[in-house]
Amino acid sequence: MRSAARTRVAAFGRHIVISFAAGPTMGALYCTCDLRAPVPALLGLTGLLGIGLAERAATVLGARIALHRTPLPPPQGAHPADPEQASCCTCVPSTPH
Repeated sequence: MRSAARTRVAAFGRHIVISFAAGPTMGALYCTCDLRAPVPALLGLTGLLGIGLAERAATVLGARIALHRTPLPPPQGAHPADPEQASCCTCVPSTPH
């Protein structure tokens, strides 16, 4: 696994641990303060599911858009590295004397 992939996996793991820790922490806080949850459990979980799915869809869509972007043309005066594209060069070739 490359280091960039390892970094992403580690960051994802940290986010999951933080999310799972936040739920029981807030539940304990509500229980300690004798408060009722502001939203019924099923409605809250449905909202969280929607948030998660929308985030995933936005990530996938952004990756697809980035994949299909057209590359920028080379800067003016730059010579192409591909020999087939070199035929479009307007330079005058030097002739041996």
